[in-house]
Amino acid sequence: MLLRAGKTNLPAPTSMTVNDEIIWSEDTGRTLNGTMIGEAIAEKKTIGLKWEWLTEDEVKLLKNSLVIGFFPLTFHDAGKDHTLTTYRGTLSKEHAGEISGVYYYKRVSVDIVQR
Repeated sequence: MLLRAGKTNLPAPTSMTVNDEIIWSEDTGRTLNGTMIGEAIAEKKTIGLKWEWLTEDEVKLLKNSLVIGFFPLTFHDAGKDHTLTTYRGTLSKEHAGEISGVYYYKRVSVDIVQR
């Protein structure tokens, strides 16, 4: 699977969910009779990424690549590769500890949002 932040190839996630979200105009809502009004103005993607059993070096690579602020993310979805300007949500890490001299993380997850 292709997953790259900037020019850095990231470890292959064990799970990747791509949500195509519709962004509506500011005046969107329902009238008194329940009819929806407003205008769809854009579609943006949110990518949910999950990894299992990463080494500490792999987690460092993720943390250094999924920077604070905006960054390009390249991934495959719906038959083509996309490179989008994105930002990340909270990077969550569940520690497993040291096993045979190597420090592992049991689970790591993050949501990436298109700008």
